[in-house]
Amino acid sequence: MGAVPKTALNMVCFSPKRFDIQILKEIIRGGADKIREAGVSLLGGHSVDDEEIKYGLSVTGIVHPDKVMLNEGALPGDLLILTKPLGTGILGTAIKGKALNEDALGNLLSVMARLNKSASEVMLSVRTHAATDVTGFGLAGHLKEMIKETLGVEVYREKLPYFKDAVEFASTGFLSGGLYRNRDFYRGHVVSSREDFFYDIIFDPQTSGGLLIALDPEDEEKFAGKAAQLQAEYWIIGKFAKGPEGKITLL
Repeated sequence: MGAVPKTALNMVCFSPKRFDIQILKEIIRGGADKIREAGVSLLGGHSVDDEEIKYGLSVTGIVHPDKVMLNEGALPGDLLILTKPLGTGILGTAIKGKALNEDALGNLLSVMARLNKSASEVMLSVRTHAATDVTGFGLAGHLKEMIKETLGVEVYREKLPYFKDAVEFASTGFLSGGLYRNRDFYRGHVVSSREDFFYDIIFDPQTSGGLLIALDPEDEEKFAGKAAQLQAEYWIIGKFAKGPEGKITLL
């Protein structure tokens, strides 16, 4: 939303009776590493005795009221930009099935551990009309939030970034329950000539996904220059259109 994070609180659920306390130390250390990378001050936190491990952060940031970035406001002709590859839900399901090899796991964790800080800085350096991040509702769900019933959006299959291993795992049934739920809920808003891998992956729920940005096409070169300067990955995956209103057209 264009805010700069300033402070954070740790929130952790952990059972020292069931798990080695060293696991908790590593979780907290990992969080502290990212907090420092983000330039944020840790103020403390809360813990709950729970046999299911959970960890998160409550983060407070600052943004000028006139510069809040909303998920609506895209204009016809705006370029649709995505800053992380898709497929974390599929690969996460493969991890649960003990099917993901070490190299693929390392690559997945590297991308998921990457902050959206640089992508946000690039976004704020140009004329961005709307933005959001891709999380549990998948690409389709969060795109629907951006277009509502007032715009259309075209998404190009061949431009979608994804983890290469996701293709094989999707074909062998490693699809998460969240993907099925997203597909059932949003499929009526998607126009597609075929239901293939790309159709499935736009419904895949993402963990630590990238930003979705509606960029003024006149600022494409400026966006590219800033992204190169900050070494921020991105893909132009489509464009917003006048219609069909409320529809995501997968080309």
